[in-house]
Amino acid sequence: MSPQQPADLRTEYASNPIGIDETRPRLCWRVDPERRGAKQTAFRVLVASTPERLEPGVADVWDSGKRRSDRPAVAYDGPALESTATYCWTVRVWDESGEPSAWSESARWEMGLLEPADWEASWIRRPEDGAFERVRFTYLRREFSVDGTIERVRAYVSASHRYELSVNGRAVDRGQAFSYPDFQYYKTIDLTEEFAAGANAVGALVHWSGAGQGRPAAEPGFVCQLVVEFVDGTERTICTDESWRVREAEWQADAPLRNDEIAEPVERIDGRRTPIGWNESGFDASAWDRAAVVGTHPTEPWTRLVAQLTEVDQSSVHPDSIERLEDGSVVVDFGRVYPGLPEVDFAEGVDGHRVEFQAGYLLEDDGTVSPVEGTQWTDMHYEYVQRDGECRFRPFTILGFRYLQIDDPGERLEPSQVRLLATRNHVPDERAASFESSNDTVDAVFELARHSALYGSQEQFIDTPTREKGQFLLDAYNMSQTTTRAFRERTLSRRAIEEFVRSHYRYWAGEGRLNAVYPNGDGKRDIPDFTISFPEWVWRYYQVSGDRRTLEMAAPVVRAVGAYVQRHVDEETGLIMNLSGGEGGPYEEGIVDWPPEMRYGYDRDWSARTTVNVLAASTLGRAADIAAALERPAHERAHYRERQRALEEAIDEHLRHGDRYVDGCDDSEASDSASQHANALPLAFGLVPDARVDAVADRIAGQGMQMGPMMVPWLLEAFETADRPEALVDLVTDPAADGWANILEQGGTFTWESWHCRDPSLPDDHRQNRSESHAMGATVLVSLLRTLLGVRPCGTAGEHVEIRPPHAGLESASGRVPTERGIITVSWTRDASGELEDEATFQLEATIPWNTSATISLPVADSGAVVTVDGEPVSAGASAPGLPDGVSAVRAADRLEIDVGSGTYRVRLK
Repeated sequence: MSPQQPADLRTEYASNPIGIDETRPRLCWRVDPERRGAKQTAFRVLVASTPERLEPGVADVWDSGKRRSDRPAVAYDGPALESTATYCWTVRVWDESGEPSAWSESARWEMGLLEPADWEASWIRRPEDGAFERVRFTYLRREFSVDGTIERVRAYVSASHRYELSVNGRAVDRGQAFSYPDFQYYKTIDLTEEFAAGANAVGALVHWSGAGQGRPAAEPGFVCQLVVEFVDGTERTICTDESWRVREAEWQADAPLRNDEIAEPVERIDGRRTPIGWNESGFDASAWDRAAVVGTHPTEPWTRLVAQLTEVDQSSVHPDSIERLEDGSVVVDFGRVYPGLPEVDFAEGVDGHRVEFQAGYLLEDDGTVSPVEGTQWTDMHYEYVQRDGECRFRPFTILGFRYLQIDDPGERLEPSQVRLLATRNHVPDERAASFESSNDTVDAVFELARHSALYGSQEQFIDTPTREKGQFLLDAYNMSQTTTRAFRERTLSRRAIEEFVRSHYRYWAGEGRLNAVYPNGDGKRDIPDFTISFPEWVWRYYQVSGDRRTLEMAAPVVRAVGAYVQRHVDEETGLIMNLSGGEGGPYEEGIVDWPPEMRYGYDRDWSARTTVNVLAASTLGRAADIAAALERPAHERAHYRERQRALEEAIDEHLRHGDRYVDGCDDSEASDSASQHANALPLAFGLVPDARVDAVADRIAGQGMQMGPMMVPWLLEAFETADRPEALVDLVTDPAADGWANILEQGGTFTWESWHCRDPSLPDDHRQNRSESHAMGATVLVSLLRTLLGVRPCGTAGEHVEIRPPHAGLESASGRVPTERGIITVSWTRDASGELEDEATFQLEATIPWNTSATISLPVADSGAVVTVDGEPVSAGASAPGLPDGVSAVRAADRLEIDVGSGTYRVRLK
């Protein structure tokens, strides 16, 4: 028997998830290799109702049987799954020698409520006359007694729009369901440890936001179905109904709006009105209103509830420093920008004393927090009215900020009394990817990007936690590119793709477009560049995750986008001209980059724009790739390939003038401008003829940074395509030029929406209206791993990787890159000072995960250099079995290429 045992079992990309509603869940695993070249050739999965039944011939739910496959994943294909049921599973694999592994430790998953009839709870809210306020904060509570020994407790909860659930005096969950009410999310929460025999209390603080950026129109409402299962097999269900008590919370409804995007008021909180003990048993709620019942779910407007598998994490960030100003104000510095909630404990509150707070990104010369600079025209202050004695200020809605000013706190605040509850989407491992190098600035940029990507999403990918909070398609694509590679995140990316697919069916069926932001309060709104970037996102997510189900779900929309593109092909030139979309505003026919100052003078006054045409060619190419992956008919694949080639030939004929690409053209003439955008995109997408690559690369490198954070990934990929690592290092590390190093030079701690956020030469409306916490610029992390660490996963779900250390730019680098099959680790050093042993000029150590093949591509051709793998010489043309263990072939091309399997390899050049 093989000693290798599958581990890291995941269901729907999560460890032991509860409340899923996928009826054919994807089951994944990995193996840590104990020898080189180890790989899977077959697997067998057992699913049972209990761990004790996980044995061949005993498993009572599903036995996949032995299946030949090198994919460490399978979709459940057994009998129909039941609502709320728990399923246990295990897997064994067979290796390349046909030896079976031991069975894995068992994992489990739990189903949610699968059918509308499974819901017994009603949607409830405060009594009202139908004229909803713009914002409502509501307390809801219920007490009940438990008799018997508890086995398990589950709560199935949803709210329009957000809730904080409490049990017996303790907040246990915070949930968001920003969606259209006919596709509302609900969460399943494990409350087994929260309840005990006797009196118990459950309650929620619910915040209805109204329509805004990232929130569609809806109505206030809350639904909760609490199921208590006892060890004797009986159960009790407590549902929201008219027996629940409700009352208005202490937030003042007449406060001014923070800005015109999110339609959220400044939080003015009267602590004297806080009902102390409201979420504990024995609290007197007789004066509270009885809940108004809208109807048992499903009911209008909430006609569907779907499981929410994303989670939001909160962690306490303590002050880096506290400065006390002459007027008694306190300025707290949390060290970096975080999205989150400030929390302040007052030990000596005075009844009626008003404390004002100002959150922000920058300090004024006098040390106060700026209410204007960096705030995106957002009123970022809070107000709190104390009650006597101990009291706590904590708002409900997150903002992004670094500094907090507390005016007239009424007492000397110590650091232990102030904290920031940093809020972000849950990821499997926030340190899954790592990078260190010989260049301190490159390392600092990596950390800037990692922090920004980690905190760039909460309940969804967001534009910025300060002003808008909406999920824009291209912003989300950029963030997803980073989170999937840096943190092994999957669930939020899949959800975002699904939501933009739904935007197509809700607003654009028959037109082939997608919303630019979804969900959203202003309904139907698109940006052409975003729509035609969507197929690339879908394909790249599939390549990272191997998530075939999401690919199948998105494929019809990708085909619709392909048809949208083809309808705009000009018969005379073959180019995409006047691509419809974004009508009546600044997004019409495409935006090139955003904000406008990030276009760097791109000449947009042409019927055919180069950026649009390159992205359109990508749309057609990805439609062909997806058709091939899904084994669609051959004629469909051929159709997209032919249209892709025709468009690429038209781009080359009309938009390339010698060694440069111009910004656009029409039927008879072309632009004189050859912007960095117009040249970087063809190079990144492989459209530049081989003979012209160096010249085009020279052009864009010589232009420095002339692309904004939204579109800069294509510039970084252009340098990768042209094999210009030194140009990437120059771009990333210049503190005087636009870019990440300049953000660091100016004290920024989060990537920005525009390189010019603090440019004093810009008009005030530009400087103030740009976000200093905008994670779309974090994609540089991906390029640092691919181009400078040299790790380039390819194929599907990490089945193959190219390890290609750069020939210039850095003297050394080391790091990790996570894949579906495990972690790739690489460390390489180039001899710059004769410090390497044995006269080596280059050394590399790489660990390749189980079930993965790799090509180590060394920055030297086989022209006399002595190359060793684990001390054994290798040369071009050699093949197994005369090579070191795990090495299958050595080839000489522009570089020396060594094919290896799983395991750790040490390579040296002399």
